[in-house]
Amino acid sequence: MIVCTLALYFNSFPGFPLVVAANRDESYDRPSAPPSVIGTLPAILAGKDLRAGGTWLGVNEYGLLVGILNRRAPISLPTGDEYRSRGLLCLELLRLKDVTDVERIFHTLSATAYQPFTIVGADSSNVCVACNIDEKIEMVKLQEGLHVFSNSAAFNAQSEKVSRVYEQFLKLSQTADERLSVSDYVGEIARVLGDHSLGQDSNDPRDAICVHGEISGTVSSSVIFYSDTAQQFQSYYCDGAPCRNPFIEYPSLDLR
Repeated sequence: MIVCTLALYFNSFPGFPLVVAANRDESYDRPSAPPSVIGTLPAILAGKDLRAGGTWLGVNEYGLLVGILNRRAPISLPTGDEYRSRGLLCLELLRLKDVTDVERIFHTLSATAYQPFTIVGADSSNVCVACNIDEKIEMVKLQEGLHVFSNSAAFNAQSEKVSRVYEQFLKLSQTADERLSVSDYVGEIARVLGDHSLGQDSNDPRDAICVHGEISGTVSSSVIFYSDTAQQFQSYYCDGAPCRNPFIEYPSLDLR
């Protein structure tokens, strides 16, 4: 139920302090529901994992966005009840007010209670990212610009996939000299999210942005815009692989 590729533009586009594009890779037989308002205090717009009850990416009416990626563990780890659902953690963070509150939780979070993750928290003023590494939580604040995260590496480690994906998303931001056209940009992002290119000498389908495996792959995609002018999150969702399915505009979430 976890995001596996996430690109975040922080103050890269006039009028849109946050723009996020993400692919969710999961087992094809794991049930989920598309984005809907699943909370009231605060209101939360997010997809829902119907097995564990959590989410992989969402926003709330305070202006907070949270996404979680599962990192590939360097060694095989136990599964099942030994670890708490990472999606439930994502949902809990979405009940907070801003990135400052998220950072406070990171300082008290048990790193060993969850399988490897990367969590991104963002609002119009701040972005932070955290990983559980070597039995501790490592956290940093991010500067303005484009940031790309993948399940193939921790946030502070380079990988061929992250570098390749970064270059594709960077080209999109370099063409945004004028005010962003949301509908046009969704089309551009969809093409990147549906890309099947692999790294040099790689035959691993997981190295693509859009993944097609035998039992798992890219099962949905999301594009989210934080609009200063409209004072709302605008959400577009693709149910299925973005190379084969359209992005549909979902109800916006007005900000307080």
